[in-house]
Amino acid sequence: MSSRDSSALLAELSDPDRDVRLRAAMTLGELAEPATAEPLAAHLWEEPDFFVRDVLTWSLGRLGSAAVPVAREALGREPRVRTQALHVLSKILDPHTLDDIAPLAADSEPAVAAKARFALGRLGDERALPVLLGLLGDDDAEAQNVLTDVLASFGAAAVPGLEQALREGSAPVRRHAAAALGYLGVDARPAVDALDRAAGSDDSALAVSAVMALGSITGPDAAAALERASASDDSRVSAVAARLLARASEPTRLDALRAARLARAAG
Repeated sequence: MSSRDSSALLAELSDPDRDVRLRAAMTLGELAEPATAEPLAAHLWEEPDFFVRDVLTWSLGRLGSAAVPVAREALGREPRVRTQALHVLSKILDPHTLDDIAPLAADSEPAVAAKARFALGRLGDERALPVLLGLLGDDDAEAQNVLTDVLASFGAAAVPGLEQALREGSAPVRRHAAAALGYLGVDARPAVDALDRAAGSDDSALAVSAVMALGSITGPDAAAALERASASDDSRVSAVAARLLARASEPTRLDALRAARLARAAG
């Protein structure tokens, strides 16, 4: 397609008809011409419609490295634009953008911070872990959940930092670290000792979080820690531990199906 055709499509991004803008954005994304990066970004920052913004974001993502400079420049603008620029960078996944994204993980605007944390998780670069671990213990439940999901996406690489936070952090940090370890499941096995100690804490919320995390980790060490927790003087802790132990001893549906199949074969 000629540059004249691209110019016509870019002009359609200003059309009052949302469907016209949507089609133009889609076609420009399919063309993926690097020269369209700046005008596409300019329209994205101002676009009022969610669906058109989504397609414009996809279109910029299709440009790859050609779209990085315009997205970087936008990280210093108002929160709405910062959020959208981070969304673009989370599509491109250029490892060189880590240092641009990382400071925004602690942005004062929750939407910006959440998108930056998500983008860091998408990049998957372990250099981001100290930044992310430093955000443990946020008062906001939604922000905590986003950060937990992002940390879990790093798998076993996140365990040493989470274990250290569980041992040495403030009360909110320790609770959050225990919950995040629970999301890691078997990858969190190296932290069983720290979780075992946390399960005996006088902080009931921390102890319950630690017990829940132990319940997601298979193996004899985790099972032994749950046994100890089931004898806790804290009724909440002992009840949760007992329930997790009982659940672990119950045959799964798959086990039941296998047993039934073997019985039929034997009969």
